[in-house]
Amino acid sequence: MKKILFYFLLLSSFASKAQINVSFYADPDELKQLKTRPLLVEVIEEDEDVLKKLDKPKKADELADYKKFIVDFNRDFKIYAQKYWTFTDKMEFKTSTEIKALQKAKDKSYAVLRLVQLNDKGYWGVKTNQNVPAIAFTRIESNIIKTDSKIYLPSRNLNNDKSLSEADYKYALTILQANVDWIIANNKVLNFDKYAEKMAKENVSKLKGKTLLVEDNMLAKGRTKEAAIKNYGGDLKFVPEAELNDALVNKAKNTAVIYTAPYGIVKSNAPFVSMSTIVYFKIIVDCETNEILWLYMPGAMNWGANMSNQLTEGEFKVMADLKII
Repeated sequence: MKKILFYFLLLSSFASKAQINVSFYADPDELKQLKTRPLLVEVIEEDEDVLKKLDKPKKADELADYKKFIVDFNRDFKIYAQKYWTFTDKMEFKTSTEIKALQKAKDKSYAVLRLVQLNDKGYWGVKTNQNVPAIAFTRIESNIIKTDSKIYLPSRNLNNDKSLSEADYKYALTILQANVDWIIANNKVLNFDKYAEKMAKENVSKLKGKTLLVEDNMLAKGRTKEAAIKNYGGDLKFVPEAELNDALVNKAKNTAVIYTAPYGIVKSNAPFVSMSTIVYFKIIVDCETNEILWLYMPGAMNWGANMSNQLTEGEFKVMADLKII
């Protein structure tokens, strides 16, 4: 399956405070009811403001990429939503315009599965146009900036085509549903950040003895595979994206894969200086069970932590020690 270009969702860009809204806006009973609603999978449309911004000779390639993204994303999201979304078999596909019309008519009968951009809220420093892409599962009547549940999408901007694979969709859709089910079963709301941390702490012992697959471009410049393997002390393999994708899609036994995804924006607080950057977490998932086995999601107090979309030898030592950050 041809993959989709995702880089435009992270347009802008350049380390403190998290700047996006990570909250879930439904309680357990509301999520339980949400699962029973027929589902609308949103078909995104070209944004007139983006088209105007890119309608310049020097931005011709960006405009072509943007238009291609819309087509490719809609095609792939439709395929993988049908394959990996299990809450309901009552699924329809409607454009953003059609969903807005239902909202205007005060329709409250649908759930919506959609791509959202978690924008910089300007909680700290100068507000930027940076954002973090996510998939949201939410009530149709909910405000798009206050969605009921969501999960950050994996990053592929290290790849030449900066695109998502089938495994990326499987990871996001299955774990989002598991997060919702956990909330309902435990009658307690945990957003993705807290849920992933809890699952990692409960499951990290299962990482021992598994083959860990790491995409071969995830190691930071100047770092060596030999040092990473030594620090990990287990069966660690650096592989092409296609091999990592196949392992998760085909439920490879005794195998885990590591993902990186953006989860926030941090800004400097230096006087008269405005700098900000997208920050990334790392997560290990069991290919056979889709369980979260390990998480590296540094907070503001983790001074010196690696918040880039690549790995250093240090993170492999953290994995070997079964530590969750």
